[in-house]
Amino acid sequence: MASLVNLLFFLSLFLNAYFISVILHKKGLQQPLGRNLVSLTLSILSVGSIALLLVSFESYTIWSTVILQFLLTAGLIGYLFFGKTKLLFNPLQGTGKRQNLFVSICLTVLILSAGVMYSLYPIEYIKGDRDHGVYIVFGSHIQKTGGLNFDDPRYQELIKIFGTNLIQGYPAIHADQSPQDPNAPIGSLSPRFYPLYPTFIALALDLFSIDAIFRVNTVFGILSLLFIYLIVKRMIGPIGALTAVFFCAFNPAQLWNVRATLSETLGQLLILFSCYLALYFFRKKKGWMFFAGCILGLSSFNRIDSLIYFPAIAIFAIYLSIFREKYLWKGIDLLIGFTVISILGILYGYINSKPYILDLWRSKQLYKLTLLCVFSSLALLAFVSVSNTTKGRSFIESIRNFIYKHKSLFRIFVFGSLFCLIAFSYSVQPVISAAESANDFAYFKRNGFLFFLLYVPIILVLFGIGGYDLLLFRKKYSGAIIFILLGSLLSFVYFYDPSIYPDHFWVSRRWILFPIPYACIMGVVGLFSLPIKKQFLKLIIIVVIFTGYVYHLYNRDRLILFERMLSGYSEEFQRLATALPTDKAIYFTKKQDLASPLRYLIGRETYLIQRTKPFLQEANKLIQSGWNVYLIDEDFSLEDENVSVEKIDEIRLEGNFPLDTVNRYPDTLLYRGTFSSIYKLKANDRVSLNKEKSSDIDTSKFSYLLRTVKSERKNQPPTFEEVRAYDHYLGSVPKGKFRVEFEGESLTLAKFSITANQSSSMIRQESPGDGNDKRMIIEFNVEDPTTDDVQIRIHTRRDQQAIIKSIQIRRI
Repeated sequence: MASLVNLLFFLSLFLNAYFISVILHKKGLQQPLGRNLVSLTLSILSVGSIALLLVSFESYTIWSTVILQFLLTAGLIGYLFFGKTKLLFNPLQGTGKRQNLFVSICLTVLILSAGVMYSLYPIEYIKGDRDHGVYIVFGSHIQKTGGLNFDDPRYQELIKIFGTNLIQGYPAIHADQSPQDPNAPIGSLSPRFYPLYPTFIALALDLFSIDAIFRVNTVFGILSLLFIYLIVKRMIGPIGALTAVFFCAFNPAQLWNVRATLSETLGQLLILFSCYLALYFFRKKKGWMFFAGCILGLSSFNRIDSLIYFPAIAIFAIYLSIFREKYLWKGIDLLIGFTVISILGILYGYINSKPYILDLWRSKQLYKLTLLCVFSSLALLAFVSVSNTTKGRSFIESIRNFIYKHKSLFRIFVFGSLFCLIAFSYSVQPVISAAESANDFAYFKRNGFLFFLLYVPIILVLFGIGGYDLLLFRKKYSGAIIFILLGSLLSFVYFYDPSIYPDHFWVSRRWILFPIPYACIMGVVGLFSLPIKKQFLKLIIIVVIFTGYVYHLYNRDRLILFERMLSGYSEEFQRLATALPTDKAIYFTKKQDLASPLRYLIGRETYLIQRTKPFLQEANKLIQSGWNVYLIDEDFSLEDENVSVEKIDEIRLEGNFPLDTVNRYPDTLLYRGTFSSIYKLKANDRVSLNKEKSSDIDTSKFSYLLRTVKSERKNQPPTFEEVRAYDHYLGSVPKGKFRVEFEGESLTLAKFSITANQSSSMIRQESPGDGNDKRMIIEFNVEDPTTDDVQIRIHTRRDQQAIIKSIQIRRI
C-alpha cells in the first residue's frame, strides 16, 4: 500500500510538472531549463499548497493529497484540450541560445555535488527545545492527525492531580489559558509557528520515513541554486552564473541550514522563484507579475515576518512610477498578488494560532510590521495619486530628467553611500560598542554586519557595490529592481536586529533567508562587470577573488563539511517507537527537548512537569486510577519514599555538534551525549526508605558526556576536552549542605562543578577539589528549597585523564 501511494504521488507530481511545462511553452517561456524548472517548482509548491489546504480543515492525509493532485492534473489537461494545444510535447523543446556543453557539464556537477553535500550529512536535531525539533514535531502531528489541533482534554484530569507542577503545553505549543484570556479551557493548546514547512515534513514522513524529513530542504536548496543560475545568467552571463552558484552552494551558512529542518530554505526558494518570474516576465502580460506576487505571498504561510517584503514591493512600484511609468501596473500587480495571499496567511494565523498572533502584537513585532506596511501603502497611494495630476506628472518628470541629467553624480552618491555604510559598520560601530562595554548579546545586536562577514568575506561585499552600479545605472533590468530592494531591505533589517539568540550557526538562519545569497550574487555580479577594458587584467582579478573565496570556504566549511550531526537521534527515536510500552501508558519528564518528540513523533502520551518531588508525591493517585505511569529522568539511581520505581529502559541521544559560540565563528566540534532512565512507577508498599545521609552514584551511568572531537582553534585555550555529568535527585529536603567524595586515580587533574534544576542554575563554578590523586572532596550549599536535582560535573583533558571509580554524595 505504501509503495502504491508513493507511485501515485510522484506520478501526479511529474504529470503536473509536464503539463505546466506545456502551458508555459504556449505562453512564451521557450528556454527548456527555465521552463522545466518553473514547472517542477510549481508542481512541488502545488503539492504543499494542497496539503496545507487540507491541514486547514483538519483533514490532511496522503491519499487526499494524491487525489486532489490528480484533480489538478485533470484540470490542466482540460485547459490544454479546450485551448486546442497538443498534449504530446518534448520537454527539451525550445528556442534561444543553446546551453554551452562545458557550462552544462559544470552546472550539472555543481548541482549534483551540492545535492550530495546537503543530503548525506543532515542535522538530525530531533529535540523539542528549539525550532529544528519544533518543525519536526509539527510535521509529525500533521501526518498523524491531519491538522494542527493540539488540544488535550486530559489536562483537565491531570491538573487536578498535579496542579501547577504540570506544565500545560510544550515549547512552541503553548496553553491558550493566560492572564489575557483567563476563560480559555484547560488543555487548549495552539502552535506558535506557521504551517507550510511542517506540511512538507508531513508529506516526507508519509512517503518515506523519519530519515526523509532531514532531506526536505535538499530539494528546496537545489531548486534555489538553479534559480540563482538563471537570474545571474540573465545579468552577467553563464560563467558568472556558475560562479554565483558555487559561492552560494557551499557557503557554510547554506550548508548548515539546508541540512537542518528549518523553514528559511523554503523562504529563500520563494524569494528567488518570485524574483526570477519578475525578471523574466517583466515585459510580458501583466498577469504574470500578479502570479509572481502570489508566489512570494506564499511566504506568509511559512513565516510571519514575510510582511516585511511589502515595503520593498511598494518602493518597486514607486520606482516604476518615476522611471518606467508605462510599467507601473506591473509593480502594482506584483503588490496585489503578494497582498492577497499574505492576507490569507494572516487570517490563517489568526484563526488557527490566535494567541501567537496576539503575543506578536503585544510584543510590538507584528505591530511594527503592520505600521510599516500601512505607511508603505499610504506612500504608494499618495505617489500614484499625485502622478495622475498634471502638476504631479510634471513634477515627476522633472525629477526623472534631473536624475538622468546628473546620472554620474547619482552613481557616485550611491557608491559613496554604500561604501560609507559598510565602512561604518565594519570599523566605527565595533569601536563604539566596545567603548560602551556592551555584553556579548548587546555587542552582537549592534554589530550584526561584522559577524555576517564570517560567512561572506568583506571583499565580496565591497564588489557588491559594483553589482548595484550595473543593475541600477549601466543596464536597464527593471525587473531586477525588486531583487535589489528585497535583498537590501532584508539585509538592513536582519543586520539591525537579527531577533534571534546570537549563537552561530543558529543566527545564520536569519541571513540565509536572503542576505547571504544576495550578498554572494551581488558580489559576483560586481566582480564580473568590472569596467576594465583589458580582459586579461579583469580575468586575473576574478581568479584571485575566486581563489580567495575558495580558501575562505575551506576555512569555514572544514569543521562541518563531512559531518552528520547528532547522528544517533533518529535511530534512537525509531527504537523508542517500538520499545516503549503503550498499554494505558502515560509518561512524564522535566526534559523539554524530549517531551514533545516523544508525544508527537513516536506517539507516547508524554507530559512536562516542573519538579520531580511534587510529581512523585501525587503519582499514586494516577496509578490507582488505572494508568501505567512512567517517569523519564536523568538520575540513574532514582529512589523515593512515595512510590517504588523500576527501571525499564534508557534513552541515549548522542552525536557530534559544534560548540555554541557567541561573537565567534564555531571552531570546535563536540561529541554530545545525553542519557536518561525510564522508570515505571508503582504504589509503594513500604512505609519509608532507609533514611541514610549518603548515596552512592553509579559511575558507569552518567547523564551527560561532552568530548572534543575536532578543534580548529589556532590558540587552544586551557579548556577541558571532556565533561562527564551525573544527575542526583535530592528528595524531600533539598535545602542544606552537601559533600561529594570521589575515589579514583589522577583526580588532581580534574576540576568539578555543580549545577541544579536541569542545569539552569550554577551552584559551584568549575574549580579543583580538596584532596589528592586517590581521593577528592568538594562541598556545596543548596539554598533554594524548590531545588529538585543537582548535576555533578567532572572536567578533564583527554591527554591528562582523571579516572573516577566511585562517587558518594552525603548531606552534612
